[in-house]
Formats: sequence, C-alpha cells, structure tokens
Amino acid sequence: MATPLVRVLEVGVVGVALLTVYCALTTPTVLCLTVLVVLWAVYRWERKRAAGTVPLNDKHVLITGCDSGFGFAFAKHAHGLGCHVIATVLRPDGQGAKELRDVSSSRMTVLPLDVSSDESVRKCLEVVRGMCNGAGLWGLVNNAGQQVVGDVELTTMSQYLRVANVNLFGMVRTTRAFLPLIRQAKGRIVNVTSVRGRMHAPYQAAYNITKHGAETFSDIVRLEMRQFGVKVVVIEPGDFSGLKRIEKDFEEMWAEASDDVKKVYDKEHLDQMLVGFGEGIGCPTMTPVSKAITEALTSEDPEFRYLVDGSSGLIDKYCMVARVKPFLSDRLFDRILHHVIPYSPRK
Repeated sequence: MATPLVRVLEVGVVGVALLTVYCALTTPTVLCLTVLVVLWAVYRWERKRAAGTVPLNDKHVLITGCDSGFGFAFAKHAHGLGCHVIATVLRPDGQGAKELRDVSSSRMTVLPLDVSSDESVRKCLEVVRGMCNGAGLWGLVNNAGQQVVGDVELTTMSQYLRVANVNLFGMVRTTRAFLPLIRQAKGRIVNVTSVRGRMHAPYQAAYNITKHGAETFSDIVRLEMRQFGVKVVVIEPGDFSGLKRIEKDFEEMWAEASDDVKKVYDKEHLDQMLVGFGEGIGCPTMTPVSKAITEALTSEDPEFRYLVDGSSGLIDKYCMVARVKPFLSDRLFDRILHHVIPYSPRK
C-alpha cells in the first residue's frame, strides 16, 4: 500500500514533468517541432512515391481465412486489382466460399485450407504449386484467425491451444510451406496480426499472446528472408467488427470452471462480457485493412508495420493507446489501460 510520502513524491514527479514540458514549449520549440513533423510527413510521402509500385497483373496471391472478415473483403478487393486470387477457406460449402465462387472469374480460385492441419496445408501447397506454373507465388497473406475473450482463469486450456494453433502456429505452418514459392518470385509475406500485438489488455490472454508471438515471428522471417529479396509486412488492425462464437465460448468456460474459480467469477460476469463484447461495435467496413494489405503487396518500399485505425467513432482508442505505450512506463501504462478497459470481475 502506498504511503503518504509515496503519494506526495508521485505528485511531485508528475508536477515537475509537466512544468518541464511547459517551459520547453516556447515559440521556437513549437515552431521547430511543427517543421519537423511536416518534413517527416513529406519525407515519407516522397519516399513511397519515388519507390514506385509493383503491378499485380498476372501475379498469384494466396489469402488464408477468406470465409469472412478481412480475408473475404481482401479477396474481392485483390481480384479487382487484376491478380490471380487464391482464396482459401475453412468451410468450402460456407456462404463466404459460395460468394467468392460466384465471382465466376478465371482469376478467382477458392480452395479448402485448415491452417491448423499439416495435411491440409500440404494438399493446398500441391495445388498452388501447379497453379503458379513455375513463376512462384507473389503474395502470401496470413489472415486466418480466431478470437476468444475471457479471463485467464476462465479461459480453458483447449481454448488457449485452439486459438494458438490457428493464429500463431497456423501462420508458422503456412509460411514454412509456401516460402519456397515466395522466394522463387521474390515476393511478399503479409501477416495480419492486431493492435493487440502491440499492447496487453484484460480478458484477452488467449488472443493477445498469439498476436504478440505472430509479431515476433514476422520480425524473424523478415530478417532471414531479406537476403532473398522477400519482404515481410505486418498489418495490425485496430477496432473492427467481427467477433464470433462468443456465447458458445462462454458456455464452455463456465462448464469447465472449478468451484474455486466460480467463487471469484459469477455467471453475471460472463453475461456482462457477452453484452460488452457481443455487440460487435467497431469499424463496420474492412476497406482500411484492404488498402493497407494492398500497399504491403504493391509498394516497392513498404513499411514493416501498418497500424490500421478502426472504430465506429472518430478515434480508435486501442490504436491511440498502442501508439503512446512505447513512451510510458509499464506502471503508468497499466493505470491508463484500467481507465480505457476497466476490469472488475470480483463478486
């Protein structure tokens, strides 16, 4: 418990810090910072323009997780760019697969793929190798993912393992399998992670640890593939709609929870989370993510990471918090996070 002296010192530290910032913000300082920001923005714009773009005409791009969400939206978007889209789906008879097949184009191919299965990845690889016809695979968009929300104790081990086998090891599995074709084309690997890969948050343990792992995996692949001319880009979507099967997950959590856990978390806690997370609040359109993936595949000099703001409001609070996190201590960040994402599950 903090003593009165600790409280006084905390106030003193914050006060001196604010006073220092206030004293530093003289007119010359503000002017220099403004010029710096403008120069940096112009530099980034000019660098991208000078680098140029790669046309996707006749190039093959494979996208995982096209049943719905980002994968489904980008499959349609990529087809409009003129490339050969290989849209992989978990449910070949599902609505998403049907709509993609209804495109009725020789440049849209829908293939079954379960990224959690070695055998399914192997079969898909054999088909894709034949389709590329010696030209290699220009783009692999690792988009397939699952999400589970729930407290650390309530989330079951089977849920932890299921999410990890898709979000993290599914990405590893497909990347390892298709790397020879990507290397042959000197193409791109685009890994869709999340803003959650930059920050931690309550209720998100199973999901967040896979996204942090996917970020690190992407960095390592980028370093190792640089000598082969292969670029690796990370897409980090913010607050977008699309959470599925949440009620079924909560039923599984409560059924497997021990008596000790149920003494801490009551059923009402899960019901409140069901309302909060089940409303699907977030940016309703996937267009910003599709644009970021497009730039990752077509820019001669893409960024290593694209943090893509979502939200149904003016500001994506998760992306905003993720951007300031590197400049804050863990203690201060946790305090801010408790205001942004309150956590109080106790009875």
